[in-house]
Amino acid sequence: MDAARLVAQAERVMSRSPQPDDVIAEAWQAFELTEAVGRLLTADHERPVVRAGPGPVVGASGGDPPRAARLTGVRDPHGTLGALRTLLGEIGLSLVAITCTAEDEAAYWNCIEALDAVDEAKDRVRALTREVDR
Repeated sequence: MDAARLVAQAERVMSRSPQPDDVIAEAWQAFELTEAVGRLLTADHERPVVRAGPGPVVGASGGDPPRAARLTGVRDPHGTLGALRTLLGEIGLSLVAITCTAEDEAAYWNCIEALDAVDEAKDRVRALTREVDR
């Protein structure tokens, strides 16, 4: 499946006022998708995921495998990277709001870990955009 379609799936989830666990799951989904897009765009198929995290939480994905596992190509690198950048920004803002209202320490730290993953993914998107522009 093309990366743009996978990003659109995440955008649909985020547009439906997701629950906190869903937002955290989308953060990890977006992180993994960014890494997978990066491997395709740089032809660095052996590049390991640079972050070890808890991975997607079951919720938004309904227990389905990560979207990144369905990635087969990136037809429009500029459009996909722009959409990923927007998606990651939206997820980040949602996570900040959720973090501020976290009711317990575990929920707070889950949000912080997801925010870290989103920030790393944003950095990766910026680097990929520079590479694609060359």
